[in-house]
Amino acid sequence: MASDLTKNGFWVRKMTVRFHAMNSKKDGVLTKADFDILIERIIKIGKLNDAQAERSRKLLAKLLPLFGGETFKLTQEGFNDAAAKSSEGNYPVLLANEFFDILDTDADGIISYNEWVVYFESIGTDVQHARPCFDALDTNKDGEISRSEFVDATVNFIRSRDESHPSRFLYGPV
Repeated sequence: MASDLTKNGFWVRKMTVRFHAMNSKKDGVLTKADFDILIERIIKIGKLNDAQAERSRKLLAKLLPLFGGETFKLTQEGFNDAAAKSSEGNYPVLLANEFFDILDTDADGIISYNEWVVYFESIGTDVQHARPCFDALDTNKDGEISRSEFVDATVNFIRSRDESHPSRFLYGPV
């Protein structure tokens, strides 16, 4: 199944959007520095206090091993191959839970619309897309993204070839 993903045009487009969102330096190579920049943007744009900022940095440290540790370097092609290989098993669930905790900057157990806007600004996605993407992932329409909604979206973003699944909005429009 994993090798089939890299042959699916829609899945490749999703991974391209994801790679560009995560490649903070915009140099075509994803490294730890890109994640450091992302966290600092979340801290600055979200106006996190010192405790929230420290929590975010610690959560990033927990996330990095899922990408290969401190020294990983991935081009778009390498990123796609790694994403396809890691699409099976528990990796997408682990990734989703760690990333949820980073985006839930006030640690109240949900991602609010304001936290979502901070995320979009931090990854360089046009904020005009924030509301429709947020609403698509808020599948129970209660005005917030729960952990289960986010985990479902992340797992399906990584695994699914379904162009109609709401997970396509995880990093903005595909």
